[in-house]
Amino acid sequence: MSTMVDRVGRAILDEAKNFGPLAHHMGDVFERRLARAAIEALMEPTDAMLDAVADEEDRRGIPSGVIGALIAEEAWPLMIQAALKEQA
Repeated sequence: MSTMVDRVGRAILDEAKNFGPLAHHMGDVFERRLARAAIEALMEPTDAMLDAVADEEDRRGIPSGVIGALIAEEAWPLMIQAALKEQA
């Protein structure tokens, strides 16, 4: 399985290829398309990202399998930090 960094990088490159040599003339449109491609790539978390949330729930003594034990504002940074630590 690829890391999240790999997924986001691939998504950005794939989207950038759609613009070709005119990309630098597209300004905001180009930047937004690349940003959307990157965000889309984040939609499916990696195992490392899910493990980071499970580890934090364990640290807090939250029983395994409790849905929504951590709110998004708590889980999201943990998942992004885990994605940035992943090695290819």
